[in-house]
Amino acid sequence: MYNRVPEVLPAMKLKEEKELQTISEEFEKALQSFHKKNYGKANEAFNKIVETYKDSEFFSVLEIQTRAKVFQSITYAQTHPVKLKLESPQDHVWEGVFQLNAGHADKAQEHFSFAEKNNYRDAFLFYLMAAASLQQGDTANALRYVEKCVKKDEGYKVIIFNEPDFESLHQDPDFLKLVE
Repeated sequence: MYNRVPEVLPAMKLKEEKELQTISEEFEKALQSFHKKNYGKANEAFNKIVETYKDSEFFSVLEIQTRAKVFQSITYAQTHPVKLKLESPQDHVWEGVFQLNAGHADKAQEHFSFAEKNNYRDAFLFYLMAAASLQQGDTANALRYVEKCVKKDEGYKVIIFNEPDFESLHQDPDFLKLVE
């Protein structure tokens, strides 16, 4: 009876290696789609991996299957984005901050303008509008919003002068008058 055990172990090892090789190849293909931002195709591939290997008896295979679950969630989120409902001017300010940080100054400016038109006139909003204007290459509007900002709160003079986003204005005499 003990003589048969050694025969089973190599067979199991071979089965595990084969299954591991197959899932690894499928996972690599799915990752390639993911990195190409082809999220629909990647999601299908990750779904297939999750379903095909969910009952595997090998931990090495289940580890990759679990990683596929994580990527499956990411690809699903990419193909089914959550649409936020912006209800207040403050919501638009924070969405504008998100857009500005994402490098979309034009979209940010739309949200900031909405907030301003809806009587949200905070120094922080004007600061953000100045930064967005500057990113769009609109120095005149940037200076106009810097002026509005420091009229609302003079404490922003120091912040604006030291903010790297406004470095391009350090040689502008109109800017220097506003922040001195």
